[in-house]
Amino acid sequence: MKSLWGLLPLLLLGARQESGWKNVTANVGGETWGYAGVTLLAAVPDRDEIIAGVSESGLWSSTDGGATWKKLGGDIKNRPHQILFDPKNPRTFWISGCYGAGIFRTNDAGATFRRLGKLDHVDGIAVDFADPARRTLLTGLHEQERSLQLSLDGGEKWEKIGDRLPEDSNFTSDPIILDSRTWIINAAGWKKGKAWGIYRTTDAGKTWTKVSDGGTGGRALVTPGQIFWGAMYGAGLYKSADQGVGWTKVAGPGKICPIAIPDGRVVALADQQLYASKDGGSSWEKLGDPLPLKASGVTYSPKRKAFYVWRSSDKKAADAVFRWETKE
Repeated sequence: MKSLWGLLPLLLLGARQESGWKNVTANVGGETWGYAGVTLLAAVPDRDEIIAGVSESGLWSSTDGGATWKKLGGDIKNRPHQILFDPKNPRTFWISGCYGAGIFRTNDAGATFRRLGKLDHVDGIAVDFADPARRTLLTGLHEQERSLQLSLDGGEKWEKIGDRLPEDSNFTSDPIILDSRTWIINAAGWKKGKAWGIYRTTDAGKTWTKVSDGGTGGRALVTPGQIFWGAMYGAGLYKSADQGVGWTKVAGPGKICPIAIPDGRVVALADQQLYASKDGGSSWEKLGDPLPLKASGVTYSPKRKAFYVWRSSDKKAADAVFRWETKE
């Protein structure tokens, strides 16, 4: 009979296999990735499909939970930063990215893409979805102070409006559009001598009011009653319960990449664990097994009832994307 010591490796292997997280990196990104590797995942809202953005390798889609990946159309060679789906028709979405051509739009679920305007080196993008024509867009340039850009024709032409912010403002990278006249922009980053803050306008960008000294970055979670925004360098979350007029630092373990799931909870990452809050961030509880990696972000697919996490890497990696199916 084998000793317990001899069985220990098998027992440990079995324990690891019982984890709900499954490596679904598979063939995403193809053979060659640029620096930063997988930079985003986005779950298509109305079907069982997940889209990955891979640096210098474009967008990749999986309809089988990540078992296999297929490259979408378009010659997108940037470092993808954000995918924004049209809430009325998710077959239309916008993709922004830095270190290359900035903004693209598809109307056929990614079979083809059209570049919008001539901006390069872009971070976040916001669209006024209250306008059926989707004419008003905002974007911020990567690691550039007072760089906020406005388009009033669907992205064909852009005007810099970041110079309407105070001269000491830091990088303005991730805009929010609440309605046709109410917009929010962050100002934060590593630039020395430049101030952090959150700014708000109610006159479509003509004037701006500083509403917080906090430094935020990345895509914000905007819900009907609240806004959650990650603090710079993974230092926690900021929250507004009044359409961005006032902001408070959220207590608790949730630190980066806040998302909403269908049951109304807010989910965020912290180290190698997901945390969920059902009371607007006042309290948090662990969600699922510990992650098998230190993730860069998380998204949720309602159709598959699954969480996906990813990590960026300086080169191609075999463990960049993981999935957990909750079956709830």
